[in-house]
Amino acid sequence: MQLLILCGGKGKRLRPLTEEVPKPLLEIHGKPIIEYQLDFFKRHGIKDITLCSGYKHKLFKEKYPDLNHCVEEKELGTAGAIKNAEKYIKEDFIVTNGDNIFFFNFQKMQKMFQDVNNPLLTLAKLVSPYGVIDVEGNRIVQFREKPVLKLWINAGITIFTKESLKYFPKEGMTEYHVYPKLVEDKKLFAFKMRENSFWIAIDTEKDIETAEKMLLNR
Repeated sequence: MQLLILCGGKGKRLRPLTEEVPKPLLEIHGKPIIEYQLDFFKRHGIKDITLCSGYKHKLFKEKYPDLNHCVEEKELGTAGAIKNAEKYIKEDFIVTNGDNIFFFNFQKMQKMFQDVNNPLLTLAKLVSPYGVIDVEGNRIVQFREKPVLKLWINAGITIFTKESLKYFPKEGMTEYHVYPKLVEDKKLFAFKMRENSFWIAIDTEKDIETAEKMLLNR
């Protein structure tokens, strides 16, 4: 199985940090965000890795010369970036967003993928960004600080069959132009991260602070 990591974004919400360094190369505890992913998948035997980059792509090539690099000449969107890397894809493949940090039971996900033999999207429980207040009538009965909600969100990790490349346009977003078509054809399945998993998307400076604290507690 191969791995594609999407690294083409400009990380606008993290400026000025991303004016010189692309978001996946920002460091948390002295280690680039993307390296947490590389270590995770290498531990699970994934060695054929392609970085799909655009913004400041030369920095990725300098830091990881032993990996495959597929560069966008213009912004293609997440689906377009994957289609652009089609020449590197020889078998079923994993796609992740380069700004996430995660640890979960990947063997279990692989087993489920083998069973369903269709694209498999990883889901994580949504953590409220705000404290929640429980009310009975007009009386406040409880404060809950940023609870885990009963909602599932896209964790940005998908295993695709090689055959599913036909769903990808040359430009477009996976969320809008690929997943809905797979759902329509009843070909998209869900792998749910459980309580002992770890997942966080790095979009703001506050996310960096949160990730630093969460990783220290692991």
